[in-house]
Amino acid sequence: SPGPSGQIAHQSSGKRAKNIIDTDVTIRVNSLQKGNPLLNYLSNMPWTYDTKIEADYVVGRSACVLFLSVKYHMLHPKYLLTRMGKLRTKFTSRILLCQVDRANDEPLQDISRLAFVNGWSLLCAPSARECARYVETLKSFEAKSADSLKKKVDKYDNEKIFASMMTTIRSVNNRDVGTLATNFKTCKNVMQASVERLAVCSGLGPKKVRRIHQAFRQPFRPTKKA
Repeated sequence: SPGPSGQIAHQSSGKRAKNIIDTDVTIRVNSLQKGNPLLNYLSNMPWTYDTKIEADYVVGRSACVLFLSVKYHMLHPKYLLTRMGKLRTKFTSRILLCQVDRANDEPLQDISRLAFVNGWSLLCAPSARECARYVETLKSFEAKSADSLKKKVDKYDNEKIFASMMTTIRSVNNRDVGTLATNFKTCKNVMQASVERLAVCSGLGPKKVRRIHQAFRQPFRPTKKA
């Protein structure tokens, strides 16, 4: 019978781990996923069925993935909440991977609400192939720090440093960065600029001027109320 994907497919044999189960490199797959087309595209990392896990995919010591298609949710609206309940306290990183196989906003909104209320991160993909790439990526980044995901900036490239610093301010975009660079040349000059000086820059509205000005004058730590 079809799994949560709502489709029937042949089992993938490409990179499946048959005899060696190294939890550091192997994606563990719940047996309930047999028949899910996603497995046909898990070709870049080894994987194996595991009858002892309750998540659909275990991609780290504390990270799991539940798979759901919009079509399946429409047919079985109580399924997702039941599965979430069983995993509530077993993983610190819980990802709901949703295959958007129906052009219907209402069930997707319901899925989004359930993910938010129950503390799950939601990833959406249009196909089984894209879903598989998500699973492999989550597993491949298991042992990497957050720094590895950040954009690298050459410490000697002043333009990139300026842009990186300014775009951390809410609503400041690349065009604003160019305006600030033209008018102030350096980060120091922007930091010391008055509201009146910032306001004469083309394209910077009152709200954006206020945010830029306040960004360099707010305390790093919130002050305690007396």
